[in-house]
Amino acid sequence: MKPDPRELLQQAWVVNDLEAAARRWSETVGIGPFYLADYKPEFFTDVSYRGSPGVMQMRTAICYSGGVQIELIQPTGTGPSCYRDTVPQGQEAFHHVCYWTHDLEADIAAYASRGCPVANRGRVRNGPGFAYLDASRSVGCMIELLEYSERLAGVFDGWRANCAAWRGGELFVRR
Repeated sequence: MKPDPRELLQQAWVVNDLEAAARRWSETVGIGPFYLADYKPEFFTDVSYRGSPGVMQMRTAICYSGGVQIELIQPTGTGPSCYRDTVPQGQEAFHHVCYWTHDLEADIAAYASRGCPVANRGRVRNGPGFAYLDASRSVGCMIELLEYSERLAGVFDGWRANCAAWRGGELFVRR
């Protein structure tokens, strides 16, 4: 069953040190394990930043707290990106909420009509498309739309189950 596109999938923070931030979350909130990934520019295609060709590069750590995915993002590129639009270099802060989309183009148009332009967009190589919409003036953060993929949803479901079974005292990150 496809998820309701109004159901929150993820909350995300931009951080300076991915492992240190994951450890803080794990120790403070008691969640884990975090799944770490390093995304180089070649992982993405068709990347644009505010309508011009762009590059995305970051490291991420993903964990679940109940049904909500927590994503920590450490930007590693030097070019402009939606991450640095709202969280300046050297600072850490909440960045975006993410929702599945079943029609990326229609949803981008709907958000644009509400005053939320595309900040970054692209496609995971051989995978789903995504767009970060700048809703900072209306709701105080970016909104990410991620094309629904049964394969990716299955990966996320596995991580959610592993996080629900995690009891601490073991490795708080997995690569």
